[in-house]
Amino acid sequence: MNECTFFGRLTKDPEVFTTQSGNKLVRITIAMDRTVKGEKKAEFIPCIAFGRNAELIEQHYTKGREILVKARAENARGKTKEGIEYPTFRFVIERFWFAGSKKEQQKEQTATASEAEPEIPEDELEKELEEFFEEDESFEPPAENGIITSEEDIPF
Repeated sequence: MNECTFFGRLTKDPEVFTTQSGNKLVRITIAMDRTVKGEKKAEFIPCIAFGRNAELIEQHYTKGREILVKARAENARGKTKEGIEYPTFRFVIERFWFAGSKKEQQKEQTATASEAEPEIPEDELEKELEEFFEEDESFEPPAENGIITSEEDIPF
């Protein structure tokens, strides 16, 4: 079973893209708190969504908004500024739920994400993902001395 559940806040507004075949893709990063030896730390989870999920996230989410996500993990490749490739991962959102205060939830009562398969076949989706992530040359992982680190401060 490949199922991951995350609860946290968006680190920035969703990034919206359209693939070459016209499908919508949204990229978000979820910040989750954890405590290590009494010190509060943050984990940053990269997620992507397609189709109706992408549309709903684009419409209803902004930086700092809480979200509960069910996703599947996929292997991916990243590239540093120096052009060095490294193995990494991404999470594809299969379902999500609005979280936060009751007042915020009431505003979004009519917007619900349905659990559905991607709107395009899996092999075609994988091909588009490969093309999309190969073209993203601006990605720079937080790294020091070749070791990937996480961001320290998120202002929300």
